[in-house]
This record gives sequence, structure tokens and C-alpha cells, in this order.
Amino acid sequence: LHGTTEPDGFDFRRLAWFSRLGGIGYTRSPVLALTAPEPGLGVSLTRLRYRISAGIQARLPGEAGGFVAAILTGDRSGVGLETTEDLRRSNLSHLLAISGLHMGLLTGVVFAALRAGMALFPPIALRLPIRKIAALGALIAAAGYLALSGGNVATQRAFVMAAAMLIAVMADRRAISLRSVGAAALILLLWRPEALLSAGFQMSFAATVALVAVFAALRDRRRSKARPRAGALMRISRPILTAALCSLVAGVATAPVAAAHFHRFAEYGLLANLVSVPLMGLLVMPSAVLAAVLWPLGAEGVGLSLMAGGRLWGVGGGNFFGALEGAVRLVPLPPAW
Repeated sequence: LHGTTEPDGFDFRRLAWFSRLGGIGYTRSPVLALTAPEPGLGVSLTRLRYRISAGIQARLPGEAGGFVAAILTGDRSGVGLETTEDLRRSNLSHLLAISGLHMGLLTGVVFAALRAGMALFPPIALRLPIRKIAALGALIAAAGYLALSGGNVATQRAFVMAAAMLIAVMADRRAISLRSVGAAALILLLWRPEALLSAGFQMSFAATVALVAVFAALRDRRRSKARPRAGALMRISRPILTAALCSLVAGVATAPVAAAHFHRFAEYGLLANLVSVPLMGLLVMPSAVLAAVLWPLGAEGVGLSLMAGGRLWGVGGGNFFGALEGAVRLVPLPPAW
């Protein structure tokens, strides 16, 4: 394995060491299995994952099916190289990677849906701790999503962060706080110390710490001031404004880290995220949960179609901003400090 191709650049040998890769290569003839894989949970989950991916892409032909399959199963083979590069140039490639954004949205949607559903029945709401039950259900959904997605390092990291916050809810602690973020970071570093120097770890926690700090400050400000009752327009626009603020804060927090690691800065990345990311929380991930709920009934096409519609906006934004002149600016390696 070769070392870095530039001074102090990305060292693939380090990645291979911690990934336990002894070597890499390619073949011009088809790959043949010498022996059948040993049966087990991992093999069964992998087969289920690719069976679901193939079913989605058969139901939704083209890149629409590839986008939906990438979000639900982590299989990005159905997304074209041109689209992938446009998403990178517009700083939207995280839309295809199952990481903190998707795991957070999934657990949030499941938690809110379960809690709201149980609150509709007074005998349940008055006798049972529905908030804790909803947190447990969201944790189970997150574990299922982790298993279905292939369980790569980014998804494992996102699951640990989500689990720390959901367990805090079940333990009657504040879910979204810097303490829960710190607990998740300690768990991850004890488990994978080498992750500290990775771009994914640094970007995930840069975004999470910034979001927690900003929304904690806004919460304290709201408590300190008496506010008039919000009107109908404000109640409707609040989720959209909240999603836009999340994109703004996370984009500002992660831009320097991304520039330092990848030596490129997406000039329109912040605007592209403001346009595309809110739709992930308002349409795409709720539709994914809907598709999963309707799957046993054979009516999952409703949720999948809604997800495909969200793809037109999200990936379309990446194609638009990524194709603009000067979309990417190269930046030099920052100082060691």
C-alpha cells in the first residue's frame, strides 16, 4: 500500500491499518466465491439489505430509486458519478451518506410519531410514561436502521450519538445537552480512539456541539422573555425556519473542518444546504418511516414515491449549485496547529 500522495495529505495506509485491510487490488475476470459464506446474522442482514435495495430500484427506476436505496440501505450503486460529483461540489454529498443527519431525523420522526400517537389515547397517556416509551421505540428503530444500512463507521457513530440522547430521555435527563454530546464522544473514543483524527468524527461533533449550543441559547432567551401567543402563520413556518437554522448552523460549523481535510471549499455549499436539507427533515425521512410502516401491507409505494419526489428537490439543488462556475475553491493545507 502506498503512502500519502502529497505532503501531510490523506494517508491510506493509516485507514487500511485500522480497517484491518491487508491489501487491495482489482481483477479483469469475474470474482468467484471459492466457498459459501458461513451462515450468520451478518450474512442474512447483508442479503436482506441488497434485496430491499434491488426491490426499491425495480419499483423506482433510474436515479430516483438509487437515491431512495442509498438513504434506506446505504447502497449508493444506483447514483451516477456525475450526480455524486455535483453533490460533492455543492457540499451536499452527506445527503447520500447514512450518518448523523439521517439517524437524527429518523429517531426524531419515530419519537414524535410514537409520542403523539400514544397521547391520542387518554388511558395510555395518563397511566404510562409515553415519553420514555417513545424514546425506547426510537432507539429500537435506530438500531434497525443501523443494521439495515450496513453499519459503516459513520452510521455507528451516529447511532451512538442518538442512543446517548435517547437513553438520557429514559433516565429523566435532558436529551439535548452538551453533557449527552460529551458522553457520546467519550463512548466513541473509548471504542475507536483513531476516530479522533477522522473528518467524519470532527465534522459530526462540530455540527452537533454548534447546534446544541445555539438552540440552548435560544431556549434560554425564550424563557427569559415573555412572548405573546404565536399566530397561525408562525406555528406553520416554525418547523421550516427551524430546519433552515439547523442547516445554517451546521454548515458554518463544518465548513472549516471540511476545507482543512479535503482542501476544497464549496462556495455555494451553505446556500445549497439551506435549500435542500430542510426537505430531508420535512418530507424525505418522514416518508421513509411511512414506507417502513406500510411495507407489511404492501402499500410502501406511497412513502417511496414521496421520497423520490424529495430527491428531485434535494439532488436537483446539488446539480444546480454544483454546476455553477466557481462552485469549488481549492484551499491550501492549514498549519499543523
